[in-house]
Formats: sequence, structure tokens, C-alpha cells
Amino acid sequence: MKTKRPRYQQGNITRLERLGGFVWKVRFSEWIDGKRHQKSLTFSGSKYPSEMDVRKAIELTVVQMNSGTDRARVEGVFGAVIDLYRKDHLPNLEPSTQQTNSYLLKNYIEPKFGKVPIRDVEPLEVVNWFKELQLAPSTKAAIRSVISVCFDLAALHKYIPTMEKNPMTLVKIRGVSKRRKRIAELTVRDFRKLLKALPEPLNIMVLLDGCLGLRISELVAIKWADIDTTVRKIAIQRKFTHGHLGKTKSEASDADLPLANSLLIVLKKWRPKTKGSEWLFPSSRTGGPRSASMLLQKGLQPVAEEIGLGHITWHMLRHACRSWLGSGGAAVGTQKDLLRQADISTTMNIYGHALSVDLRKSHNRLVNRLVPKGMALLK
Repeated sequence: MKTKRPRYQQGNITRLERLGGFVWKVRFSEWIDGKRHQKSLTFSGSKYPSEMDVRKAIELTVVQMNSGTDRARVEGVFGAVIDLYRKDHLPNLEPSTQQTNSYLLKNYIEPKFGKVPIRDVEPLEVVNWFKELQLAPSTKAAIRSVISVCFDLAALHKYIPTMEKNPMTLVKIRGVSKRRKRIAELTVRDFRKLLKALPEPLNIMVLLDGCLGLRISELVAIKWADIDTTVRKIAIQRKFTHGHLGKTKSEASDADLPLANSLLIVLKKWRPKTKGSEWLFPSSRTGGPRSASMLLQKGLQPVAEEIGLGHITWHMLRHACRSWLGSGGAAVGTQKDLLRQADISTTMNIYGHALSVDLRKSHNRLVNRLVPKGMALLK
């Protein structure tokens, strides 16, 4: 018995008069287990005054209803797959990544390929387009990544054969892994000079960051409950970015770190000033975690420039911490674990995880170099 092939559907739109206005009724046929079922959607005439408005509203529905038809595979435009990306993939990403990828879609990918048939979005065309774009290699790599996921969705929804190689694997971008700007070196003397010039609690935040090599998103998300004074350790288990709390960057980032006694004393002096807040460094405005960008732009950078240290960033403190650990004699495996990096290099991975006693010794040596004596004295 011949199986009926689903036909490509645009949706049958009918205008129906209602008391005090009108509505649009859109009908589709849906095939389930070889049987045809009617499906309908209703749109308010006040919100969608013209049939064109309704057509625009049902674009994604049309895509989904026709995802298995031959015509959809042949005639589907890349914009249909972009809609699927926004609906199915984007909501599962971190808020910061959602914001970045939405920007890339709206400003680059959609204007270039939105109305282009999927079959015409070829690797060479993407490569030539990248040559024209005056963007950093990392941004181009992010665009390529989004397009690549779109092609995966196109295969999933049968716009292209599922066994085909993703075309974006052929698009190579030079300079992605190469650091464009060299991270400036920060000496222990410069670090102490910076601590002395910074107001509270910015000086304590910088001290903790320099001693532990934290990412700023992790630093602002620390709670008092994360600190265990009995065994002198701190748990790094969350981050705060773009107004959202979330998990740390990777599995390796979620870890316990040792806390030297002098650091604990500094934090003990600071705690009463947080007025019972659960956060280590609560915002005076919201009571929640502080904004990393505000701390940098209105706090750290102006002071650093004023005292002659130039352009200082939070990430620079993380790099400095690694440098100081190395100059203090910490083994590469110990550096890797203290900085909670999944990989520094293949060679470094041979060392495996450092023993906790080695972590504590290396941490203590670093803290003794960085913490000014007067800062760790109880008043």
C-alpha cells in the first residue's frame, strides 16, 4: 500500500467576523501514524490587522509543520533554521552567551543569510564573507559556531540529509587561539601599591582575587557559607554574570581552595561591615552580588591609572596569580589545581592533581608575599 507523502503547507487563512471585531483562523493538516488530523490556530484581528501580519506570526509554525517534506528541504531558507535556533537552542545557553549569540544573529548572520536558501550557504561563501568583516578572530569563530549549530538543527529537522558533514567544519579561522594583546605583568610591589590605594571593600576583593586567582564572576558570587573556618577552605561553586547566578565555567572550576590564616583574619575583620548579608561583598544598592563591570570601570581601573599602573583588569590578577605561584616554586600541577583549570597544556596534565598539602603550602607562600602585615592585624 502506498504511503501518502505530506504536502508542503503554507496554512489556510480565513477571516471570521466576530461581535465587535474579527479573528483570523489558520488551518493545517498534521499527519500522525499515517492519519491526517486537522490543526487550527486563532489570531486576534486587533493584534494582527492584516493577513500579512498573520503570515509573519506563523513563519516558525510553517517551518515546523513542513520540516519533513521534500519541498521544505529544497526551498527552505536559512532564516527558518535561525528561527529554530532561537526557539530550541538559545534558551538552553548561559544568559551571557544568549545575549552574545542573539546579537550575532541579529546583526550579522540574519542580515547576510536570513533569506538565502539553506543549500546556498556554502563554506566558501562564509569564508569570503569573513574576509570582508572587520571583526576579531574570536568573534568570527563565535559566528561560525552559531552557524554550525544552525546546520545541525537543519539536519535534525530534515532540511538537509542527516549524514552530511556539517559545512562549517571546512571553515577555518586564523588567529583564534592567538592572544591579540599581551597581558601586562604585575609585580608583587605593584600589587601592594594597588591595595594601599584602593578603598574598602575593593582592596579586600583585589587581595582575595590575587591570592586565589579567581574569575571576577566567581569572586562577586561568594557567600559567607562558602567559607569553612575550621579547615580553612573556601568553596567556589557559582558565578554571577549579566545579572544572573549560575554554575561555574567548568567542572574543574567548581572546587575547594585553601585559605591562609592571614586571609581569614582579613575576612573576619570585614564580615561585621556586611551587616548580616549572606554575600561576602554585597551591593550597597541591591544587597545582592555586585556588578563586575561597575567594579572595574568605576573602581579598579581609575585608581590603577591614577597611581601609574596603567590599564589593570580583573583577569590580569588571575594571570598574575599564576605567575606568582610559578616564581614561588609551585609545581605546574599545583598551579593548575589552584587556578582550577581543566587543562593548562598536555604536558602539565601529566602531573595529575596536586596533593592538598602541596596546594596549601603553595597558597600560604603566595599569601605571605601578597598580604601587607597591617592588613591582617585584628583591631
